[in-house]
This record gives sequence, structure tokens and C-alpha cells, in this order.
Amino acid sequence: MADEEVLVFVGILALVALVVAGVFTAQLPLQIVLGVLLIAVGVLAFHPTVTEFKEYERGVYFRLGKFLKVAGPGWVVSFNTIDKLVKVDLRTQVLDIKPQEVITQDNVKIRIDAVVYHRIVDAEKSIVEVKDYHEAVTNLIHAQVRTVIGRMLLEEVLEKTEEINVNLFNVIKDVEEKWGIATQRVEITSIQLPEGLLSAMQKRREAVEFKEKLETEARAKQVSIEILDKGLRGISGTTVAYLYLDVLKRVAEGKSNKIIFPLELSRLASFVSEQSGWKHKGDYDSIAKSFLDAYQEKQKEGLAKGTEGNAKE
Repeated sequence: MADEEVLVFVGILALVALVVAGVFTAQLPLQIVLGVLLIAVGVLAFHPTVTEFKEYERGVYFRLGKFLKVAGPGWVVSFNTIDKLVKVDLRTQVLDIKPQEVITQDNVKIRIDAVVYHRIVDAEKSIVEVKDYHEAVTNLIHAQVRTVIGRMLLEEVLEKTEEINVNLFNVIKDVEEKWGIATQRVEITSIQLPEGLLSAMQKRREAVEFKEKLETEARAKQVSIEILDKGLRGISGTTVAYLYLDVLKRVAEGKSNKIIFPLELSRLASFVSEQSGWKHKGDYDSIAKSFLDAYQEKQKEGLAKGTEGNAKE
């Protein structure tokens, strides 16, 4: 625009010089000379300017301080002495709201950062109805954040961020028509907690997860024991003894050359006798011997079946 003004000024001086030269050489009538001079004075007084507006730009046109029209896109001629053009960008803009410190209902000071996605839909209102709509939106968001966060606990703030975004969005919706803007989204981009609080919350979360893990394992063991107890209720004492001895046999077949018996056979006999209702006069040695005999008999039957199977093959 500065280069444009220089060219206009130089052109006018050149025109005046030509007129003066014509007067002195008597080649131009006096009326024409006076007319050209008046035009030159008018041009110098009003100082015309050509302004280009791109497809996504508009110009709010004021003449003598009064709104005249919305100009553009294209080239627009204005007179700097009496006119003023204010460019407006119609594209979507991202307004970064300044971070602010707020206090939650449980007296925790946090730092909130947010952004607003919006665009101008009415160039006239965005200039005439509000002095600086960016500053106005920022102040509006700050006031609403203080109000909303002040009524919530810290845990609620962290869990209901999306609800806060919707609340802020609705607040701007109430004024956007008056200000000539259209809001697309409002987002809280970060919530900064006090030093030490984040670490404490992490430890608390880990403790809760560990507790839930222990409770789950305990419930699983309880179910397993209940199933085992239900299955063993229908098993006879002789079968229990056989299974016990079979486990001892498998242990003996392992790599270890030393076996520690967790339960003596006489005590096993006593246990089975009491659980099965089989009352004996206390001769548990003979009961243990009968268990061993039964076990050996089962082993012989297994060997016999295996031999018969091999013979058939």
C-alpha cells in the first residue's frame, strides 16, 4: 500500500507539471488547465487506494466513520481521507486460550489449558458488535472454567473432561450469533496437577489394582476348593487312599532319591475312617495294611490289562 501511494503521488506531480508547461507554452486553454488542477487537488485531498481481498477475505467498509458495506473479494477502491477498510479472515481459526489456575471444590489448585475452533460468518458483526472477539471469547472461557471447575471435585474434573468441553461450547453458542462467529469445537488440552499429587494418585491407583488382583485370585481359589470339595464328597475312603498312594508312587518315580511323606499311613487311615463313618476300634495299622494291599491289587490289575492288550496286538 505504501508503494501504491508513492506511485499516485508521483503521477499527480507529473500531471501538474504537464499542465503548468502547457500554460506557459500557450498550447492549452485556461479552462482545461483549471479543470486539471482541480482534479489534481481533489485526488491529493482524497488519496484513493486500491485494496485486494482474497476469496477467503472480506473488508468491513466505513465511510466518515459510518458502516457502508462489506466489500470483497476482489479489488476495492477507497479514499484514505474519508474511508477505512478492516480486513476479516473467514477461514477456520484456532484460538489458544491462555492457561489459568483454578481451585476445585476440594481445594486443589490445578492449571487448565484450552483451545477454541471457530470462524467468522458475519464480518460486520465481528467488527461492529465486539471490539476484539478473540479477547472476548478468551475472557468468556476463563469465567466459565472458574465457575464449572469450582463446583467439581478433582476426581470429577479428570473423569468428566468431555462434559466440561460441552459446557464451554454451549456458553460460546449463546453469544456467537451476536458476535458473528460460529464455534466448531472447544477442547481442554491439558490439566496440570500440583507437584507430588500426580505421584500420589499413581500409587493409589496401583494399590487399588493390586487389591483387586488379590481379591480375584482369592475368589478363584475359593471356587476351586468348593469344586474339589463337592467332587470328593462322593469318593469312598478306599479311593482316596488309592489316589494318595498313587501320588506317592509318582513322586518316587521322579529324579529325587528321597521322599518325605506328608502324612503317615496310619494317620491317613484314621482320617478316612472318621470321614467315611467307618468306625474301627483303633487298629489303624491293619487299616493302613489293607490300603497297601488294595493299592498293590490295583497295580496288578493294571499290569494284567496291559499284558492282555499287548498279547491281542
